[in-house]
Amino acid sequence: MDRRGIAEETRALIARLPKAEVHLHLEGTISPETLWAIAQANHARLPVGSLEELRGLYRFESFDGFVELWLAMCSCLRRPQDYERMVDGFVSECVRQNIRYAELHFTPFNHERFGFGGRRALQIVTERLLSASGGPEVRLILDIPSESADVSGPYTAGLLEEEHNPLVAAIGLGGPEQGFPRRAFAPWFERARRAGYRAVAHAGETAGPEHVREAVVDLGAVRIQHGVRAVEDPDVLKLLAERRVCCDVTLSSNVCLKVVPSIAAHPLRRMMEAGVPVTLSTDDPPFFGTDLLGEWELALRSLGLGIGELWDLNLNGLRHALAETAVIRRLFKEFEAAARREGITVDPEAEKP
Repeated sequence: MDRRGIAEETRALIARLPKAEVHLHLEGTISPETLWAIAQANHARLPVGSLEELRGLYRFESFDGFVELWLAMCSCLRRPQDYERMVDGFVSECVRQNIRYAELHFTPFNHERFGFGGRRALQIVTERLLSASGGPEVRLILDIPSESADVSGPYTAGLLEEEHNPLVAAIGLGGPEQGFPRRAFAPWFERARRAGYRAVAHAGETAGPEHVREAVVDLGAVRIQHGVRAVEDPDVLKLLAERRVCCDVTLSSNVCLKVVPSIAAHPLRRMMEAGVPVTLSTDDPPFFGTDLLGEWELALRSLGLGIGELWDLNLNGLRHALAETAVIRRLFKEFEAAARREGITVDPEAEKP
């Protein structure tokens, strides 16, 4: 990760500030070193013969290559301690970066189809998160993987209807976009809403702005993961702004998966200028060679955002969070106190949770 061009004083300030990260896949927090160790312990097959070769696979040329490695990774998780190790690594990274609130995408169906059991995996993950000391407040989003929707859609909706999990807050939608219009998932999203869950959806990453519109209009999504291709249609940008639908943007991920050609060309600022609420996250940090500190620094260095603007994006993670109001208000007060200590000006007219 290139962190040149950022003053040490600024880097230290970023490290100290409390943070919210709301677009992060739990399975995508597994580093190549951890994945290699898990695969070796479980005698699981990976498409490479060494750790060094595995590190090379973490440099992607396409979304299809990313999905291929993702599924191979999920197939390696075979013991309860593998899931516990995944959670412990996530919590450790949050502590290191002072991430105080996180929303994690998790895909039980993948763990069901590889034989471990989706419900069992969710239980282990939940118990480990609840017992973690010093980590962030966490809420879970259960994703439908789009490529297996005929099975994973009803499975995920049914799981949400049956579970009484204290951390699960929403249904989500991941996987490839091309060939999978967002409106096709409406029946399962409707079932989840009737069961009391809110909805978020990946859209406008590898397909165009019509997917963003469908996610908002047909799925009732209150947040969009990515959404960057909304800039191709002014009417979709207007829809997001008017309905206050937040887009959870990930800079490095968008470059690595060829959604945008470079950080400098990223439409984040255009979205902000159009009045679209935006957050900044990592998506799958080890897969894209980044962390949340690095994403903040990229926004400062390559997009010209100021600390005040970045702080407002950070607060958007709380303003548009899925957790209960009392939790978010407590965290918002913590964040406001940190801003005062650091001399960061917060607009008194800015939206609050």
